[in-house]
Amino acid sequence: MKSTIKTKIFIGCSIIVITLMLYLTMYSKGELHDFYRRLYYIPIILSAFRFRLKGAIISFSIIILLYVPHLFLYFRVTDTNIVNQVLEIIMFMVVACITGTLVEKEFKVKKLLEDQVAKITTLENYTKNILDSILNGVIAVDKNLKITSINKEGKDILDYQDSYDKHIYEFFEDKEVVKILLKDALDFNKNIIGYETYSIGKNGAKVPVRIHSYVLKNLLDVSQGVVLIIEDVSQVRKLEEHIRRTEKLSAIGELASGIAHEIRNPLGIIKTIAQTISKDVEDEETKEGLEIIEHEIDRANKVIQGLLDFARPSIFKNTVKYLNITIDTVIMIVNKYAQQHKVNISFNCENDVTSSIDEDKLKQAFINIIFNSVQAMPRGGNIYINLYRKQQWNIISFKDEGVGINKSKLEKVFEPFYSTKEKGTGLGLSITHSIIEEHKGYMQIESKEGKGTQVDIYLPFIKLE
Repeated sequence: MKSTIKTKIFIGCSIIVITLMLYLTMYSKGELHDFYRRLYYIPIILSAFRFRLKGAIISFSIIILLYVPHLFLYFRVTDTNIVNQVLEIIMFMVVACITGTLVEKEFKVKKLLEDQVAKITTLENYTKNILDSILNGVIAVDKNLKITSINKEGKDILDYQDSYDKHIYEFFEDKEVVKILLKDALDFNKNIIGYETYSIGKNGAKVPVRIHSYVLKNLLDVSQGVVLIIEDVSQVRKLEEHIRRTEKLSAIGELASGIAHEIRNPLGIIKTIAQTISKDVEDEETKEGLEIIEHEIDRANKVIQGLLDFARPSIFKNTVKYLNITIDTVIMIVNKYAQQHKVNISFNCENDVTSSIDEDKLKQAFINIIFNSVQAMPRGGNIYINLYRKQQWNIISFKDEGVGINKSKLEKVFEPFYSTKEKGTGLGLSITHSIIEEHKGYMQIESKEGKGTQVDIYLPFIKLE
Protein backbone atom coordinates (compact mmCIF):
# COMPACT_ATOMS: atom_id res chain seq x y z
CA MET A 1 0.00 0.00 0.00
CA LYS A 2 2.77 2.45 0.97
CA SER A 3 4.74 1.49 -2.14
CA THR A 4 1.70 2.27 -4.35
CA ILE A 5 1.27 5.72 -2.81
CA LYS A 6 4.98 6.48 -3.27
CA THR A 7 4.78 5.42 -6.92
CA LYS A 8 1.77 7.68 -7.54
CA ILE A 9 3.56 10.63 -5.91
CA PHE A 10 6.67 9.97 -8.00
CA ILE A 11 4.65 9.81 -11.26
CA GLY A 12 2.72 12.99 -10.41
CA CYS A 13 5.87 14.89 -9.45
CA SER A 14 7.64 13.68 -12.62
CA ILE A 15 4.83 15.00 -14.83
CA ILE A 16 4.77 18.36 -13.02
CA VAL A 17 8.58 18.79 -13.15
CA ILE A 18 8.74 17.90 -16.87
CA THR A 19 5.87 20.29 -17.63
CA LEU A 20 7.54 23.12 -15.67
CA MET A 21 10.80 22.57 -17.56
CA LEU A 22 8.91 22.81 -20.87
CA TYR A 23 7.07 26.01 -19.87
CA LEU A 24 10.17 27.69 -18.45
CA THR A 25 12.38 26.91 -21.46
CA MET A 26 12.54 29.39 -24.35
CA TYR A 27 10.66 28.15 -27.45
CA SER A 28 13.69 28.95 -29.54
CA LYS A 29 15.63 26.21 -27.76
CA GLY A 30 14.00 23.43 -29.75
CA GLU A 31 16.47 20.68 -28.84
CA LEU A 32 15.79 21.12 -25.11
CA HIS A 33 12.05 21.10 -25.80
CA ASP A 34 12.38 17.83 -27.70
CA PHE A 35 14.37 16.27 -24.88
CA TYR A 36 11.99 17.42 -22.11
CA ARG A 37 8.93 16.34 -24.08
CA ARG A 38 10.25 12.82 -24.53
CA LEU A 39 10.74 12.57 -20.80
CA TYR A 40 6.92 12.15 -20.61
CA TYR A 41 7.39 8.56 -21.78
CA ILE A 42 8.87 7.71 -18.37
CA PRO A 43 5.73 8.39 -16.23
CA ILE A 44 3.49 6.92 -18.97
CA ILE A 45 5.42 3.61 -19.10
CA LEU A 46 5.84 3.48 -15.30
CA SER A 47 2.07 4.02 -14.88
CA ALA A 48 1.39 1.21 -17.34
CA PHE A 49 3.68 -1.24 -15.49
CA ARG A 50 2.36 -0.34 -12.04
CA PHE A 51 -1.32 0.42 -12.72
CA ARG A 52 -1.88 -1.30 -16.07
CA LEU A 53 -3.99 0.23 -18.92
CA LYS A 54 -6.07 2.41 -16.61
CA GLY A 55 -2.97 3.96 -15.04
CA ALA A 56 -1.36 4.59 -18.44
CA ILE A 57 -4.51 6.33 -19.81
CA ILE A 58 -4.81 8.52 -16.69
CA SER A 59 -1.15 9.60 -16.90
CA PHE A 60 -1.51 10.30 -20.63
CA SER A 61 -4.66 12.35 -20.02
CA ILE A 62 -2.98 14.46 -17.32
CA ILE A 63 0.02 15.05 -19.60
CA ILE A 64 -2.25 16.19 -22.46
CA LEU A 65 -4.13 18.58 -20.16
CA LEU A 66 -0.86 20.13 -19.01
CA TYR A 67 1.01 20.06 -22.33
CA VAL A 68 -1.64 21.22 -24.88
CA PRO A 69 -1.77 24.82 -23.51
CA HIS A 70 1.96 24.95 -24.16
CA LEU A 71 1.26 24.32 -27.87
CA PHE A 72 -1.39 27.05 -28.06
CA LEU A 73 1.15 29.57 -26.78
CA TYR A 74 3.19 29.03 -29.92
CA PHE A 75 0.46 28.67 -32.56
CA ARG A 76 1.21 32.23 -33.60
CA VAL A 77 4.72 31.13 -34.50
CA THR A 78 4.99 29.50 -37.89
CA ASP A 79 7.10 26.45 -37.30
CA THR A 80 6.99 22.91 -38.59
CA ASN A 81 7.94 21.71 -35.05
CA ILE A 82 4.30 22.21 -34.06
CA VAL A 83 3.37 19.32 -36.33
CA ASN A 84 6.11 17.18 -34.78
CA GLN A 85 4.81 17.95 -31.29
CA VAL A 86 1.26 16.97 -32.26
CA LEU A 87 2.61 13.71 -33.64
CA GLU A 88 4.52 13.26 -30.36
CA ILE A 89 1.25 13.60 -28.44
CA ILE A 90 -0.25 10.88 -30.64
CA MET A 91 2.79 8.72 -29.85
CA PHE A 92 2.18 9.32 -26.12
CA MET A 93 -1.31 7.88 -26.60
CA VAL A 94 -0.06 4.93 -28.68
CA VAL A 95 2.66 4.04 -26.13
CA ALA A 96 0.17 4.37 -23.26
CA CYS A 97 -2.37 2.13 -25.02
CA ILE A 98 0.08 -0.53 -26.23
CA THR A 99 2.10 -0.74 -23.00
CA GLY A 100 -1.03 -0.65 -20.83
CA THR A 101 -2.74 -3.34 -22.92
CA LEU A 102 0.30 -5.66 -22.83
CA VAL A 103 0.69 -5.23 -19.06
CA GLU A 104 -3.07 -5.73 -18.61
CA LYS A 105 -2.92 -9.02 -20.53
CA GLU A 106 0.09 -10.18 -18.54
CA PHE A 107 -1.72 -9.25 -15.30
CA LYS A 108 -4.82 -11.21 -16.33
CA VAL A 109 -2.73 -14.24 -17.25
CA LYS A 110 -0.86 -13.98 -13.95
CA LYS A 111 -4.12 -13.56 -12.03
CA LEU A 112 -5.64 -16.54 -13.82
CA LEU A 113 -2.54 -18.59 -13.02
CA GLU A 114 -2.68 -17.55 -9.35
CA ASP A 115 -6.38 -18.46 -9.21
CA GLN A 116 -5.65 -21.86 -10.73
CA VAL A 117 -2.77 -22.45 -8.29
CA ALA A 118 -5.06 -21.41 -5.40
CA LYS A 119 -7.77 -23.81 -6.64
CA ILE A 120 -5.28 -26.64 -7.04
CA THR A 121 -3.83 -25.94 -3.58
CA THR A 122 -7.32 -25.85 -2.06
CA LEU A 123 -8.26 -29.07 -3.85
CA GLU A 124 -4.99 -30.69 -2.76
CA ASN A 125 -5.56 -29.68 0.88
CA TYR A 126 -9.18 -30.85 0.66
CA THR A 127 -8.08 -34.20 -0.76
CA LYS A 128 -5.35 -34.51 1.88
CA ASN A 129 -7.84 -33.80 4.66
CA ILE A 130 -10.20 -36.43 3.26
CA LEU A 131 -7.39 -38.99 3.01
CA ASP A 132 -6.17 -38.16 6.53
CA SER A 133 -9.70 -38.66 7.88
CA ILE A 134 -9.89 -42.18 6.41
CA LEU A 135 -9.33 -44.85 9.08
CA ASN A 136 -7.32 -47.01 6.67
CA GLY A 137 -3.86 -46.31 5.29
CA VAL A 138 -3.95 -44.94 1.71
CA ILE A 139 -0.56 -45.09 -0.02
CA ALA A 140 0.44 -44.30 -3.60
CA VAL A 141 3.64 -45.80 -5.05
CA ASP A 142 5.36 -45.33 -8.41
CA LYS A 143 6.54 -47.97 -10.88
CA ASN A 144 9.64 -48.57 -8.76
CA LEU A 145 7.39 -49.19 -5.74
CA LYS A 146 8.69 -46.05 -3.99
CA ILE A 147 6.16 -44.18 -1.85
CA THR A 148 4.96 -40.95 -3.49
CA SER A 149 2.02 -40.17 -1.22
CA ILE A 150 0.82 -41.46 2.16
CA ASN A 151 -1.98 -40.37 4.49
CA LYS A 152 -1.82 -39.99 8.28
CA GLU A 153 -3.22 -43.43 9.09
CA GLY A 154 -0.74 -45.02 6.67
CA LYS A 155 2.13 -43.32 8.50
CA ASP A 156 0.82 -44.62 11.83
CA ILE A 157 0.37 -48.20 10.61
CA LEU A 158 3.77 -48.40 8.91
CA ASP A 159 5.54 -46.19 11.48
CA TYR A 160 6.61 -44.12 8.47
CA GLN A 161 8.74 -40.96 8.54
CA ASP A 162 8.92 -38.47 5.65
CA SER A 163 12.71 -38.80 5.65
CA TYR A 164 12.53 -42.51 4.74
CA ASP A 165 13.65 -43.54 1.25
CA LYS A 166 12.35 -47.09 1.23
CA HIS A 167 10.31 -49.30 -1.08
CA ILE A 168 6.79 -50.02 0.14
CA TYR A 169 7.39 -53.77 0.43
CA GLU A 170 10.23 -53.19 2.94
CA PHE A 171 7.65 -52.29 5.59
CA PHE A 172 6.14 -55.80 5.65
CA GLU A 173 7.23 -59.06 7.25
CA ASP A 174 7.02 -61.12 4.03
CA LYS A 175 8.44 -58.34 1.88
CA GLU A 176 9.46 -60.58 -1.03
CA VAL A 177 5.90 -61.88 -1.41
CA VAL A 178 4.47 -58.34 -1.26
CA LYS A 179 7.06 -57.21 -3.83
CA ILE A 180 6.05 -59.99 -6.25
CA LEU A 181 2.33 -59.23 -5.78
CA LEU A 182 2.83 -55.51 -6.49
CA LYS A 183 5.04 -56.20 -9.52
CA ASP A 184 2.37 -58.53 -10.89
CA ALA A 185 -0.23 -55.83 -10.26
CA LEU A 186 1.79 -53.39 -12.39
CA ASP A 187 2.81 -55.80 -15.12
CA PHE A 188 -0.48 -57.67 -15.54
CA ASN A 189 -2.97 -55.04 -14.31
CA LYS A 190 -4.01 -57.27 -11.39
CA ASN A 191 -5.51 -55.92 -8.17
CA ILE A 192 -4.69 -57.35 -4.75
CA ILE A 193 -7.76 -58.00 -2.61
CA GLY A 194 -7.45 -58.83 1.10
CA TYR A 195 -3.87 -60.12 1.34
CA GLU A 196 -3.01 -60.47 5.06
CA THR A 197 0.45 -59.99 6.52
CA TYR A 198 2.27 -58.03 9.24
CA SER A 199 3.77 -54.55 9.00
CA ILE A 200 7.06 -54.07 10.86
CA GLY A 201 7.65 -50.84 12.82
CA LYS A 202 11.04 -49.28 13.53
CA ASN A 203 11.15 -51.02 16.94
CA GLY A 204 10.30 -54.38 15.39
CA ALA A 205 6.66 -54.25 16.53
CA LYS A 206 4.37 -56.32 14.31
CA VAL A 207 0.91 -55.07 13.33
CA PRO A 208 -1.50 -57.44 11.54
CA VAL A 209 -2.70 -55.75 8.35
CA ARG A 210 -4.88 -56.50 5.33
CA ILE A 211 -3.70 -55.13 1.95
CA HIS A 212 -5.78 -54.13 -1.08
CA SER A 213 -4.15 -52.61 -4.17
CA TYR A 214 -5.43 -50.90 -7.32
CA VAL A 215 -3.41 -49.99 -10.40
CA LEU A 216 -3.01 -46.25 -10.98
CA LYS A 217 -3.29 -45.28 -14.68
CA ASN A 218 -2.79 -42.07 -16.65
CA LEU A 219 -5.10 -40.62 -19.34
CA LEU A 220 -3.59 -42.96 -21.93
CA ASP A 221 -4.54 -46.00 -19.77
CA VAL A 222 -0.87 -46.72 -19.03
CA SER A 223 0.08 -47.97 -15.55
CA GLN A 224 1.86 -45.28 -13.52
CA GLY A 225 1.91 -46.95 -10.13
CA VAL A 226 -0.25 -48.57 -7.49
CA VAL A 227 -2.60 -47.28 -4.79
CA LEU A 228 -2.61 -49.44 -1.65
CA ILE A 229 -5.35 -49.55 0.98
CA ILE A 230 -3.95 -50.94 4.24
CA GLU A 231 -6.27 -51.99 7.06
CA ASP A 232 -5.02 -52.37 10.63
CA VAL A 233 -6.81 -55.54 11.74
CA SER A 234 -5.36 -55.60 15.28
CA GLN A 235 -8.76 -54.98 16.89
CA VAL A 236 -10.38 -57.59 14.65
CA ARG A 237 -7.78 -60.17 15.74
CA LYS A 238 -8.32 -59.25 19.41
CA LEU A 239 -12.09 -59.58 18.97
CA GLU A 240 -11.71 -62.96 17.26
CA GLU A 241 -9.40 -64.11 20.06
CA HIS A 242 -11.88 -62.79 22.62
CA ILE A 243 -14.73 -64.74 20.97
CA ARG A 244 -12.62 -67.93 20.83
CA ARG A 245 -11.67 -67.53 24.49
CA THR A 246 -15.28 -66.89 25.51
CA GLU A 247 -16.50 -69.96 23.64
CA LYS A 248 -13.71 -72.03 25.17
CA LEU A 249 -14.45 -70.77 28.68
CA SER A 250 -18.15 -71.44 28.21
CA ALA A 251 -17.48 -75.04 27.15
CA ILE A 252 -15.01 -75.58 30.00
CA GLY A 253 -17.47 -74.02 32.45
CA GLU A 254 -20.27 -76.38 31.47
CA LEU A 255 -17.95 -79.37 31.68
CA ALA A 256 -16.48 -78.24 34.99
CA SER A 257 -19.92 -77.69 36.51
CA GLY A 258 -20.99 -81.24 35.68
CA ILE A 259 -17.74 -82.75 36.98
CA ALA A 260 -17.85 -80.63 40.16
CA HIS A 261 -21.32 -81.88 41.09
CA GLU A 262 -20.27 -85.48 40.47
CA ILE A 263 -17.11 -85.16 42.59
CA ARG A 264 -18.52 -83.09 45.46
CA ASN A 265 -20.88 -85.73 46.83
CA PRO A 266 -18.29 -88.58 47.01
CA LEU A 267 -15.81 -86.19 48.64
CA GLY A 268 -18.41 -85.27 51.26
CA ILE A 269 -18.95 -88.95 52.03
CA ILE A 270 -15.19 -89.61 52.25
CA LYS A 271 -14.75 -86.66 54.64
CA THR A 272 -17.61 -87.86 56.88
CA ILE A 273 -16.16 -91.38 57.00
CA ALA A 274 -12.68 -90.01 57.77
CA GLN A 275 -14.05 -87.87 60.62
CA THR A 276 -15.96 -90.87 62.04
CA ILE A 277 -12.94 -93.16 61.88
CA SER A 278 -10.77 -90.44 63.41
CA LYS A 279 -12.95 -90.45 66.58
CA ASP A 280 -12.55 -94.21 67.06
CA VAL A 281 -8.85 -94.53 66.18
CA GLU A 282 -6.20 -94.05 68.88
CA ASP A 283 -3.14 -94.58 66.70
CA GLU A 284 -1.53 -91.14 66.20
CA GLU A 285 -0.07 -91.98 62.81
CA THR A 286 -3.49 -93.07 61.54
CA LYS A 287 -5.12 -89.93 62.98
CA GLU A 288 -2.51 -87.78 61.26
CA GLY A 289 -3.23 -89.53 57.98
CA LEU A 290 -6.98 -88.94 58.40
CA GLU A 291 -6.38 -85.24 59.14
CA ILE A 292 -4.38 -84.97 55.92
CA ILE A 293 -7.31 -86.56 54.07
CA GLU A 294 -9.74 -84.01 55.58
CA HIS A 295 -7.39 -81.12 54.74
CA GLU A 296 -7.00 -82.22 51.13
CA ILE A 297 -10.78 -82.74 50.79
CA ASP A 298 -11.30 -79.16 52.05
CA ARG A 299 -8.82 -77.92 49.49
CA ALA A 300 -10.57 -79.92 46.75
CA ASN A 301 -13.89 -78.43 47.86
CA LYS A 302 -12.47 -74.94 47.45
CA VAL A 303 -11.50 -75.77 43.88
CA ILE A 304 -14.96 -77.25 43.26
CA GLN A 305 -16.64 -74.16 44.70
CA GLY A 306 -14.49 -72.02 42.43
CA LEU A 307 -15.58 -74.14 39.48
CA LEU A 308 -19.22 -73.73 40.40
CA ASP A 309 -18.81 -69.98 40.84
CA PHE A 310 -17.11 -69.82 37.45
CA ALA A 311 -19.73 -71.93 35.66
CA ARG A 312 -22.92 -70.90 37.44
CA PRO A 313 -25.05 -68.35 35.52
CA SER A 314 -25.73 -65.68 38.13
CA ILE A 315 -28.15 -62.80 38.39
CA PHE A 316 -26.60 -59.42 37.59
CA LYS A 317 -27.77 -56.81 40.13
CA ASN A 318 -26.70 -53.63 38.43
CA THR A 319 -26.77 -50.12 39.91
CA VAL A 320 -25.12 -46.97 38.59
CA LYS A 321 -22.40 -46.11 41.13
CA TYR A 322 -19.24 -44.06 41.53
CA LEU A 323 -16.36 -46.47 40.88
CA ASN A 324 -13.95 -44.61 43.20
CA ILE A 325 -16.20 -45.47 46.19
CA THR A 326 -16.16 -49.17 45.23
CA ILE A 327 -12.36 -49.16 44.88
CA ASP A 328 -11.95 -47.32 48.22
CA THR A 329 -13.99 -50.10 49.86
CA VAL A 330 -11.86 -52.80 48.20
CA ILE A 331 -8.65 -51.13 49.41
CA MET A 332 -10.02 -51.09 52.98
CA ILE A 333 -10.71 -54.84 52.71
CA VAL A 334 -7.30 -55.86 51.33
CA ASN A 335 -5.09 -53.23 52.96
CA LYS A 336 -4.23 -55.27 56.06
CA TYR A 337 -3.34 -58.30 53.93
CA ALA A 338 -1.16 -56.08 51.73
CA GLN A 339 0.62 -54.50 54.71
CA GLN A 340 1.41 -57.95 56.12
CA HIS A 341 3.27 -58.61 52.87
CA LYS A 342 4.98 -55.17 52.93
CA VAL A 343 2.96 -53.93 49.96
CA ASN A 344 1.75 -50.34 49.73
CA ILE A 345 -1.40 -49.51 47.72
CA SER A 346 -1.83 -46.03 46.23
CA PHE A 347 -5.02 -44.90 44.50
CA ASN A 348 -5.45 -41.98 42.11
CA CYS A 349 -8.81 -41.17 40.54
CA GLU A 350 -10.84 -38.67 38.55
CA ASN A 351 -14.21 -37.40 39.73
CA ASP A 352 -17.57 -38.40 38.25
CA VAL A 353 -16.44 -41.82 36.99
CA THR A 354 -19.64 -43.83 37.08
CA SER A 355 -20.82 -47.13 35.64
CA SER A 356 -23.64 -49.64 35.93
CA ILE A 357 -22.20 -52.36 38.18
CA ASP A 358 -22.96 -55.29 40.45
CA GLU A 359 -20.85 -53.94 43.31
CA ASP A 360 -20.30 -57.24 45.12
CA LYS A 361 -19.11 -59.01 41.98
CA LEU A 362 -16.89 -56.12 40.93
CA LYS A 363 -15.33 -56.06 44.42
CA GLN A 364 -14.53 -59.75 44.01
CA ALA A 365 -12.87 -59.05 40.63
CA PHE A 366 -10.77 -56.19 42.04
CA ILE A 367 -9.77 -58.22 45.12
CA ASN A 368 -8.62 -61.11 42.90
CA ILE A 369 -6.38 -58.76 40.90
CA ILE A 370 -4.90 -57.10 44.01
CA PHE A 371 -4.26 -60.48 45.69
CA ASN A 372 -2.43 -61.66 42.55
CA SER A 373 -0.30 -58.50 42.60
CA VAL A 374 0.55 -58.90 46.29
CA GLN A 375 1.52 -62.54 45.78
CA ALA A 376 3.73 -61.52 42.82
CA MET A 377 5.83 -59.34 45.18
CA PRO A 378 7.28 -61.70 47.83
CA ARG A 379 9.69 -58.98 49.00
CA GLY A 380 7.07 -56.25 49.07
CA GLY A 381 6.56 -53.31 46.75
CA ASN A 382 3.88 -50.98 45.44
CA ILE A 383 0.52 -51.34 43.74
CA TYR A 384 -0.67 -48.30 41.78
CA ILE A 385 -4.39 -48.06 41.04
CA ASN A 386 -5.58 -45.39 38.61
CA LEU A 387 -9.17 -44.63 37.71
CA TYR A 388 -10.01 -42.32 34.81
CA ARG A 389 -12.43 -41.84 31.95
CA LYS A 390 -11.49 -42.03 28.26
CA GLN A 391 -14.35 -41.20 25.90
CA GLN A 392 -17.10 -43.80 26.49
CA TRP A 393 -14.95 -46.01 28.72
CA ASN A 394 -13.99 -45.98 32.40
CA ILE A 395 -10.50 -47.41 32.82
CA ILE A 396 -9.29 -48.98 36.08
CA SER A 397 -5.55 -49.67 35.90
CA PHE A 398 -3.75 -51.94 38.40
CA LYS A 399 0.05 -51.81 38.17
CA ASP A 400 2.46 -53.73 40.40
CA GLU A 401 6.24 -54.14 40.76
CA GLY A 402 6.14 -57.93 40.86
CA VAL A 403 8.03 -60.69 39.11
CA GLY A 404 5.97 -60.32 35.93
CA ILE A 405 4.66 -62.99 33.58
CA ASN A 406 6.51 -64.62 30.69
CA LYS A 407 5.17 -63.57 27.28
CA SER A 408 4.48 -67.19 26.30
CA LYS A 409 2.27 -67.62 29.39
CA LEU A 410 0.48 -64.28 29.12
CA GLU A 411 -2.03 -65.51 26.53
CA LYS A 412 -3.24 -68.29 28.85
CA VAL A 413 -3.83 -66.33 32.07
CA PHE A 414 -7.63 -66.21 31.57
CA GLU A 415 -7.94 -69.95 31.04
CA PRO A 416 -9.42 -71.98 33.94
CA PHE A 417 -6.91 -74.00 35.99
CA TYR A 418 -3.96 -72.15 34.46
CA SER A 419 -1.82 -70.55 37.15
CA THR A 420 1.69 -69.13 37.30
CA LYS A 421 1.74 -69.82 41.08
CA GLU A 422 2.63 -73.17 42.61
CA LYS A 423 -0.40 -73.26 44.94
CA GLY A 424 -2.87 -71.39 42.73
CA THR A 425 -6.12 -72.94 41.52
CA GLY A 426 -5.99 -71.03 38.22
CA LEU A 427 -9.56 -69.77 38.64
CA GLY A 428 -9.02 -66.26 40.05
CA LEU A 429 -8.43 -64.43 36.76
CA SER A 430 -10.93 -66.64 34.91
CA ILE A 431 -13.65 -65.60 37.36
CA THR A 432 -12.49 -61.96 37.19
CA HIS A 433 -12.60 -62.07 33.40
CA SER A 434 -16.15 -63.47 33.46
CA ILE A 435 -17.29 -60.77 35.90
CA ILE A 436 -15.88 -57.97 33.70
CA GLU A 437 -17.59 -59.48 30.64
CA GLU A 438 -20.88 -59.54 32.55
CA HIS A 439 -20.40 -55.78 32.97
CA LYS A 440 -20.02 -55.46 29.16
CA GLY A 441 -16.36 -54.56 29.63
CA TYR A 442 -13.03 -56.13 28.79
CA MET A 443 -9.53 -56.63 30.24
CA GLN A 444 -6.03 -56.08 28.90
CA ILE A 445 -2.84 -57.36 30.54
CA GLU A 446 0.71 -56.19 29.89
CA SER A 447 3.64 -57.75 31.70
CA LYS A 448 7.43 -57.95 31.59
CA GLU A 449 9.43 -60.43 33.58
CA GLY A 450 11.22 -58.71 36.45
CA LYS A 451 9.42 -55.41 35.88
CA GLY A 452 5.84 -56.08 36.91
CA THR A 453 2.35 -56.41 35.47
CA GLN A 454 -0.37 -53.96 34.51
CA VAL A 455 -4.02 -54.98 34.31
CA ASP A 456 -6.40 -52.51 32.62
CA ILE A 457 -10.13 -52.99 33.06
CA TYR A 458 -12.50 -51.17 30.68
CA LEU A 459 -16.07 -50.59 31.87
CA PRO A 460 -18.67 -48.61 29.91
CA PHE A 461 -19.35 -45.10 31.23
CA ILE A 462 -22.95 -44.69 32.41
CA LYS A 463 -23.96 -41.26 33.67
CA LEU A 464 -25.51 -41.12 37.13
CA GLU A 465 -28.98 -39.61 36.83
